[in-house]
Amino acid sequence: MKMKKLLSMVLAVSMSAGLLAACGGGDSQTTADGKVVISVGNWPDEEGNPKLYATRMELKAEFEAKYPDIVIEPDSWAYDLRTFAAKAEGGTLPTIYNTHATELKKIIDLEYSADITEQMEKYGYYDTLSEEIAGEISKDGKVYMIPSSAYSLGIVMNLNLFKEAGLMKADGTPEIPETFDDVRKMAKIIKDKTGKAGFLFPTTENGGGWNFTNLAWSFGGSFMEETENGWKADFTEGVTDALKFLRDMKWEDGSLPVETLINNSDAMKLVATDQAAMAFAHPDQINILTSQYDMDTDAIGYTKMAEGPAGRIALMGGSYIAFSPEATSEQIDAAFKWLIFKGDLPATELTDEIRESVRRSQQEKIDANRVVGIKDISLWSSASEVQAYKDQVIEELRNINEKNIATYNDKTGLTYQTEEKMCAQDLYALLDSCIQEVLTNEGADCQAVLDKAESDFQNNYLNNEN
Repeated sequence: MKMKKLLSMVLAVSMSAGLLAACGGGDSQTTADGKVVISVGNWPDEEGNPKLYATRMELKAEFEAKYPDIVIEPDSWAYDLRTFAAKAEGGTLPTIYNTHATELKKIIDLEYSADITEQMEKYGYYDTLSEEIAGEISKDGKVYMIPSSAYSLGIVMNLNLFKEAGLMKADGTPEIPETFDDVRKMAKIIKDKTGKAGFLFPTTENGGGWNFTNLAWSFGGSFMEETENGWKADFTEGVTDALKFLRDMKWEDGSLPVETLINNSDAMKLVATDQAAMAFAHPDQINILTSQYDMDTDAIGYTKMAEGPAGRIALMGGSYIAFSPEATSEQIDAAFKWLIFKGDLPATELTDEIRESVRRSQQEKIDANRVVGIKDISLWSSASEVQAYKDQVIEELRNINEKNIATYNDKTGLTYQTEEKMCAQDLYALLDSCIQEVLTNEGADCQAVLDKAESDFQNNYLNNEN
């Protein structure tokens, strides 16, 4: 038994009997009159977003009217590393819950998501997943999750600051940082002309490390290799070059923020409030600019990842829908019906109902003050009539200037790289500390800082997995 699972079991056993007996994916599977009950995680909060909550409750009522033998139980729990292990071992996970790309291997290996191969085949999805996505959610030929979204990291631009710095073209579109040399040069221009940070980089809550892996890959770096004796930490020269790049922007150019301790949420706040001009971001983070800070979409630019010495490499991540290991076959089947009805799974036939579902899904984004028009990575192996209609609706409802996101939507020249396979979150935390050290200590030796992190990564994390 792996160390992590043992720790999880100890956690679960130490909890009160009341929690262990609580309703989860496997308990209260049916009502007294025989209806199948499924709990749905990540349900909108009524107080935090009443409009989206009302829309989702209406959808629930419509679904239950169509499928009177199924009952939806809303569950506001969202994936959280601090609570996940106890819920998983205690059998209290929602029937379906969302999770992140970095958690896939752990969840599948520890059997915290049910085998859904039967339903994938039944509803016609087994053979339609893109090969790359299928490899992430399968093990030994069996499928354990559904892809919800996939994205590549890009660079968000505050066009108010671009205008102030004279970095807009005659046609009103922004100059694009095509290379990391461009990022550095443009960041310094913005700092010199506006006094605001030209570029920012998170340093806390694993956000810095997560972003940094993409930067390091672009400079030709890698962090680990699998050997016949297990996983070996190996921070290559490109990792050092990437850290030196940040150091030079901070201490030579002065183009990074004065404040060093920044998490991903802080980063989006600084961009949204005209305090910083550029940052790495994925599409859901762009939504933070509008939904939380009411940023005008005309002030938002978004481009694909800049090119480094090793090429134009973009971190590919995403969100996935997992199924409680306690769920019965009937509950999994009911969950598939819900996900198809809601539009999280593409229909195989473009019916009037599906048209309505697709349009409703995009309208929900508008209602939540999110951005419509940014194109994520395709999850499925081939374009379908349903996907074509979805693209049409997105274009009809697009609420951002197409020209300002065109270079992100154009995936030409990108090489996708998935997140690190082993102990990714632990690696990110270590890299956070490396970035903090270099950005707060002008005399820090980048190589020495990374050598210590490499040793700690091997001894404290990888050795536990080997």
